[in-house]
Amino acid sequence: MSTAEPPVTADIAKTPLSGEKMFYLIALVLVAVGAGMTLLFGLPGLAMTALALVPVIYVLLIAISVGK
Repeated sequence: MSTAEPPVTADIAKTPLSGEKMFYLIALVLVAVGAGMTLLFGLPGLAMTALALVPVIYVLLIAISVGK
């Protein structure tokens, strides 16, 4: 690497988020929301989070069984 080349960090800022990074970002947000609900409301907050995700898991299982 010579002094005329730009630093590598300049290229990182311009690259869009990849699918994997987006997946991890969404997973992080969901875990943070679940943890926040549990901290704010205790066990009922955890139960509300789990209950709200039942339709999501139901649709996901149907989509997997269909093969999409």
